[in-house]
Amino acid sequence: MEWISDKLILISTESNQGDWHYTFGLFVRNENTHEIIQLIKELDLSIDNINIESMDIPINSLPDTAPDEVKDLAKKTGKVVGKMVKFIHRKFDQNGDFQGLESVDLETFESEGTRKIFALAGYLVAALKEGSSLVIDEFDARLHPLISQAIVKLFNSNETNPNNAQLIFMTHDTNLLSNKLFRRDQIWFTEKNRYGATDLYSLAEYNIRNDASFESDYIKGRYGAIPYLGDLSNLVDIHG
Repeated sequence: MEWISDKLILISTESNQGDWHYTFGLFVRNENTHEIIQLIKELDLSIDNINIESMDIPINSLPDTAPDEVKDLAKKTGKVVGKMVKFIHRKFDQNGDFQGLESVDLETFESEGTRKIFALAGYLVAALKEGSSLVIDEFDARLHPLISQAIVKLFNSNETNPNNAQLIFMTHDTNLLSNKLFRRDQIWFTEKNRYGATDLYSLAEYNIRNDASFESDYIKGRYGAIPYLGDLSNLVDIHG
């Protein structure tokens, strides 16, 4: 993650491990926690709440990557007080009747998709509140297409984005190529030629109707920006 300025946030979500600590830090400082919890609850209806719990970590359990100041403190006290993110889930029986709540450790038991939602939530809320531009690489990785669409709609709505925050993301998810989500000038393609040079161009450069099927036409190669594929028919010698 890299903050370029108060109005521009660049993040890569290829690795959840590094990114979800930003949202974790907001919870520790009690910043934007209400909005983050509400966002996550709307994106995953099984989640009822999120808690930060303290726990004693023995010195022999500290990872080698722990900061030196943490290791020094552990040597003096014999332990370190750590904090753990707990997701509270609603439990139902086979008949759909509510049975109670269950606390689950984010890092150990939650899916990669849920960890990705938690990682993004802090950035999304911060951008929407501050009117920042948020740039996300690998946006769709580990996210269900409907969740990706819901996040896009947050930024495309004047009601949920009154401060004119901007979401810029890189994706290979063609489900997002929809005229119901984007105008033509909001969609840009990158195309790499046979020599490795990359061209960037907008869908607005094409003379098509606004109600055209962007996804279908893209898959058919009408807009370019599709990979060059070789002949795979003889890749494996089944007669050898």
